[in-house]
Amino acid sequence: MHSTLRRTCVLFAVALLATVAGCGGSGLPSLTGTVTIDGKPAPAGVAIQFSPTAEGGSPSYAQTDANGKYEAQFSFNKNGIQQGEHSVKLIPGSVVTSMPEIGPDGRPVGPPPKNPLGSLPKTYWEEIEVIKINAGSNTHDIALTSE
Repeated sequence: MHSTLRRTCVLFAVALLATVAGCGGSGLPSLTGTVTIDGKPAPAGVAIQFSPTAEGGSPSYAQTDANGKYEAQFSFNKNGIQQGEHSVKLIPGSVVTSMPEIGPDGRPVGPPPKNPLGSLPKTYWEEIEVIKINAGSNTHDIALTSE
């Protein structure tokens, strides 16, 4: 009797652990990658939108770190992305440029900081590409080139 109950509890615990660990707890596939601009890692703060091409889906978003790496997020507290095809695009205004250096006279010193995304084709804000997301872990690098 005790061994049957023990086996049932162990099986339940293993099934619960597999469910939580298998999908990172969100129940959604994961998506990570690196964004490059002209072969170099994109700066921190480049925002990307992954929109399902099928009706009824919800988009996921990502933002690059200082090494150009990203991880898709389904919501503020849930990592992941829906399975299926997604249109990938940049989100305008996503990179904050640094403030100019101010001299002792209170005026900017040198030229104003350049927006690192300013030389990219405008089509990147409409669609870069369409990618397919499978169950489990997905990796996709995004290579952008200047005009």
